[in-house]
Amino acid sequence: MRLGMSEIQTEFRAEAVSLEIDRIRSSDRMLRDINDNTVSELVRSISSSGLMQPVMVRKSVDMYEIVFGNHRFEAYRRLGKKEIPAIITSMTDDEVFLAQLTENLVRNTYVNPIEEAKGYRMLVRRGWTIHAIGCKVGKCDSYISERLSLLDRLDHRLLSKVSHRNKYLTPSHAELLARVRDHNKQIKIAEMVERKRLSVRSLEAILENGALPGEARVEKISGNWLIHIPNEFASVLHLSTGQSLHIQARRNKLILEDPTRPTRGSRTTRNLSEQQS
Repeated sequence: MRLGMSEIQTEFRAEAVSLEIDRIRSSDRMLRDINDNTVSELVRSISSSGLMQPVMVRKSVDMYEIVFGNHRFEAYRRLGKKEIPAIITSMTDDEVFLAQLTENLVRNTYVNPIEEAKGYRMLVRRGWTIHAIGCKVGKCDSYISERLSLLDRLDHRLLSKVSHRNKYLTPSHAELLARVRDHNKQIKIAEMVERKRLSVRSLEAILENGALPGEARVEKISGNWLIHIPNEFASVLHLSTGQSLHIQARRNKLILEDPTRPTRGSRTTRNLSEQQS
């Protein structure tokens, strides 16, 4: 069962105290980035009506760490305030992560999938089962497993892109890419996804059909052009070694015609821009 913000506040209800801004720091694990528009709105609201809800913090060595209220804290800091109303609570790392994640999921707020996965891995290392984590945050076992797979199998360059909320490379795209074992292929497919703005369903179909992107090396020998076609590409086109083809260019298509076939009705047309680009 998921725990909403009202239940969290009820469980940790306490009197707000005034804490110095300089003694408070952000959480080590930020599930979502600070949104400047949200902070600007809070700055205007706080300036006219004051802070409606104190931030929640926990003690961390000689500092206090924010549990809830990163945007309110940033708005207060931008206003040049020296102190901020805060509720002090004692929560473990596990409790902080689960409470923060649950609150964002309840609000359907964007969550950094890589930080989310790191939190799940932290819990697993501390003895939590995938099923227990799923029950806490209201997600199925496969959802938790797919998030964890990002850390274990996705190329580090793609981890960075997904973490920074790439517009055309969503967490669902990344989970599919993580199933490709070759990291270089992951990168090439990801580039294709971004360039062609492929949907998750389109990417899934490409991976299922084995139509992975490739590169064709071209060289000129004795006045003839020799094209080295990747094995995956040749397989999709059902080409065999030593086979002769007539190639015609027509707009964004290459028309491949087998000269050994007796009739023109057997011509095979392939849109290489779809298979190769």
